[in-house]
Amino acid sequence: IIIGSGSEQLYETAVKILGKDKVYGIEDPSYKQIEKVYLETGVKIKKLKMGEEGIETGELESSGAKVLHVTPFSSFPSGVTATVKKRYEYLNYARKNNGYIIEDDFASEFFIPGNPIQSLYGLDGGERVVYINTFSKSLSPAMRIGYMIIPESLIYIYKEKADGFSCSVSVLDQYVLSEFISSGSFERHLSRVRRKMNKKVAQ
Repeated sequence: IIIGSGSEQLYETAVKILGKDKVYGIEDPSYKQIEKVYLETGVKIKKLKMGEEGIETGELESSGAKVLHVTPFSSFPSGVTATVKKRYEYLNYARKNNGYIIEDDFASEFFIPGNPIQSLYGLDGGERVVYINTFSKSLSPAMRIGYMIIPESLIYIYKEKADGFSCSVSVLDQYVLSEFISSGSFERHLSRVRRKMNKKVAQ
């Protein structure tokens, strides 16, 4: 697990690991900072049109992208949640093209009542998905802490290309958050927030 000060820093770290020589496919429309960060790192991006279930199949297949950056829980600003079928389509595309998926799972903790759709990382089994999330929505925007989980096959590349950079999140903040999570307080907090959200939806 790699800790960083928010998702944007982790996008940059992902590029260090996956390389600048690849085409990065992003959702169209997408959160503007995603495109901005990738352009600033110097990688080539391909905008892929969104449909009702996620990136349109034709767009994906013809993209030539080796890295696919998606926000499957709730794409912004379209609000599209990728279906299970579409998630498997993303995974099959990555496997077929020897590529990787960056799963930006922002706010997925606050799923609508019922069984939440499993993350791409969970469906993949840790082979082709780089998972990114933050605590900006679940705790506070002021808490600039994010985390990234990478497949074991990429660990040696991370150590070679990005491990030498100092973490911008204070050790104290990390320890406090770690205790908050391990004590069960974080899960109880999420449960309270979900109940409040569910009541609003019911009204």
